[in-house]
Amino acid sequence: MSSPENLVHRLNAHNAGIPFNAWLRIEVLNASAQGVEMRVPWRQEFGGAPGMTHGGVLASLLDTAAFLALLAANGGGGPTIDLQIDYLRSTANGTLTVRSSVLRAGASISTVEVRISDPEQRLLASGRCVFLTRERTGRTAPTV
Repeated sequence: MSSPENLVHRLNAHNAGIPFNAWLRIEVLNASAQGVEMRVPWRQEFGGAPGMTHGGVLASLLDTAAFLALLAANGGGGPTIDLQIDYLRSTANGTLTVRSSVLRAGASISTVEVRISDPEQRLLASGRCVFLTRERTGRTAPTV
């Protein structure tokens, strides 16, 4: 089993290799089999309506944090088969903190809960992702 520092390094390297994740400038701060904590600096390109973060950016962060939590827990992941998000508050500045917690890492289906907060730790969005984690014939799930 790898050290927490090594796991964080591997997850950040994984993100750097995915152009969209690299564009988001996601930085994994902490990672364990229980979940992941990420930091994402807010920038103008994240804007939707004036004073708001585009919901698609928040949904992307939720999905990414959930997937990384599965990589940390299982060493592999699978496709998202369900994503639910509640948008609770908006922000248009500051660094976003994203925390994911593995609720169930099953042989076929896995569920991860995610919370996105602003710099004052006010909850901006929360949600869950469900992943198909069983092996599919002819395909290989990503691993870390």
